[in-house]
Order: sequence, then C-alpha cells, then structure tokens
Amino acid sequence: MRVAAFAGLAWLALTVLLATFVGAAAAHGHGWYAALLILLLLVGMAAVSGGRRGRGWGVRQRLGELSEAARRLEATDARRRTFLAELAHELRTPLAVVRAQTEAIADGVYPGDAEHLAPVLEATSSMEALVADLRTLAESEAGALTLDRAPVAVDELLVDAAAAHQGEAATAGVRLEMERSEPPPLPAIDGDAVRLRRVLGNLVANAIAHTPRGGAVTLRAAPEGGRVTISVSDTGAGMEPEIAEHAFERFVKAPGSRGSGLGLSIAKDIVDAHGGEIRLESSPGAGTTVRLSLPVA
Repeated sequence: MRVAAFAGLAWLALTVLLATFVGAAAAHGHGWYAALLILLLLVGMAAVSGGRRGRGWGVRQRLGELSEAARRLEATDARRRTFLAELAHELRTPLAVVRAQTEAIADGVYPGDAEHLAPVLEATSSMEALVADLRTLAESEAGALTLDRAPVAVDELLVDAAAAHQGEAATAGVRLEMERSEPPPLPAIDGDAVRLRRVLGNLVANAIAHTPRGGAVTLRAAPEGGRVTISVSDTGAGMEPEIAEHAFERFVKAPGSRGSGLGLSIAKDIVDAHGGEIRLESSPGAGTTVRLSLPVA
C-alpha cells in the first residue's frame, strides 16, 4: 500500500509539472508538443486512478480521454494554421493591386484619373469587407455577437437585396428574380435588419458569382407557422458533396471560388444568434439553394 501510495504521489507531482509545460507549449503555438505532453499528463492521471482502484479500467478510460483530447488539439492547431494562411492570401492580392497601381500613378506611368484609381478603390473595398468579416468572426467566437432587434419587414429585405445586386447580375448576364408564396406583406421577423441584410446580400452575391451567363438567381419567401423561410436559389454548377457537407465551416470554399470562404460561416453565426436555422442543398449540375428560417416578430 505504501509503495502504491508513493507511486501515486510521484505521478501526481509529475502531472502537475507536465501541466505547466502544456500551458507554456500551447502559449507559444507548439501544438504537437503540447499534445505529447497532454498524452503523458493523462497517462499519469490514469496511473494514479489505476493505483487507487487496483484495476486497469481507469487507465483505459484516461487513455481514451487522452486520444480524444489530442485529436481536438491537432484539429484546432490545423484550423489556426489554415486561418493564418488564408488570411495572408486574402490580403496579399488587394494589397498588391493597391501598391502596383499607386506606384504606376506616382511614377507617371498612369494618370491619376478615375479610371486608374478604380482598381485601388475596389481593392480597398475588398479589404474593408474582409476586416468586417473578421470582426464578426471574432465577436462570434467570443460569444459577443450582439443584435439590435426590431420587427423587420421581409418584403423590404428582399427588395433591398435584389436592388443592391441588380447591376451585378445584369453585368454577369444573370436574371435576378423574386417570388412570394402569397401577396405582400409577409409577416415581419424579429431580428437585426443590418445583419440580416448582410446575410442575404452575401447569399445573393455568392449565387450570382456561381451562376453562368443566361442562368437565374431566385429569391423566395414564405410563412411557415411561427417562422418565415427565405431562400436564395441559383442555376449554377452546384457543389460536390464533400464541399456542401462542410459549407458552413470557416474558409471552406469550392475550387476556383472567389472570396475568403467566411461568408457562409458568418451567415450561420448570425442566423443562429437570431434563433433561426440555415440549410444548404446542392448537388453537381443542379444548382444550390440556401434556406433561412427565422422567427416572426
């Protein structure tokens, strides 16, 4: 008994030391090192548990917990690296445009007129949108995504989204249409009008970008019990199942897709904050439909 107790105390001291190293490793971004230390930490906990119980069940249980913790840590570390790489990529392109264009104007290669300043304005708008996405992402991750709730007229929401993207659709050769299941007005929804306009605008812009010339993007709205369902459908190429399954995750986007890969993820965060639901239906060659279900006011 004394030997077992001594071994247990020794393992306890070791686990405390390892826990200190885990915190230091994680703070310095050494995910794999931290995972290894967690492994040793949980083995130590298992040994103490096994010594107390006199059975191997405690060891097996702790090892199972260890395996799951290591997997979660590895996934978190991978997402962090992907986030930083994607963020650097998304900033690099507009910054390169701004630098090249302003240097050419400064050197007298281009005149400083509206035509040659337009790419600079477009690039800065792109960066501004990315910064806004990152701010919303940070608020959501911190649980600080606030909503300025008030009754929101669904008909106005659809009309505004269509009007804001009508020029973009015309340039792309895409028809932008609206359909209602019944005459207006539809029931108002309880939500933040600014954030909901952003969600709907992002969905419409995505649909236009992925619809070939001659295709159509359709906005629909219908009441369903105590909710209103809003959908955005396109006649584009659709998504492969492995992409559609993870469409609402951070930085997930189809090959060749423009944008940061944050739009759908942020849309889900905003819809979830409203107590609503967002679903995506897509298959190759059959287009994509995104549906929002939001509570009425």
